[in-house]
Amino acid sequence: MQEKGFIGDEEILEILGVPATVIGSREWKELENRGFSIGEDKLLEEILDKKVWSNAEIIWVIKKLIYHYGKKDELLLKAPKERLFMNMLGILRAFFILFDSVNPELDDNIRSYISAKLTDATWGINANTRNYLTKMKE
Repeated sequence: MQEKGFIGDEEILEILGVPATVIGSREWKELENRGFSIGEDKLLEEILDKKVWSNAEIIWVIKKLIYHYGKKDELLLKAPKERLFMNMLGILRAFFILFDSVNPELDDNIRSYISAKLTDATWGINANTRNYLTKMKE
């Protein structure tokens, strides 16, 4: 509950002309508090059991994916590579739909970051790396 006269994070962003994001929203904070109280694994199970997720839940799950895929620990290395490819394909489909339907206006810095990450991610699908990988197999 917000005290009278207190300006919250969302209001400060609005005053400064900075667009608010899902992270930092009231729903995000409630989700994080819930994760702290019941445990992140339990919260993940609750979200996965839902048919339709809120934006905050989608971002929360993506944040978890980034964390776990970024660790590259032994447990993840035991996962079948076909399953990991299917996971990545699911994420890419979701982002494809999002960008195609919403066509968000993005800051040049964000657009540059996304472009750089996608450039790195295309390793293996462009002609040069496909040729390299084909030669490696032989």
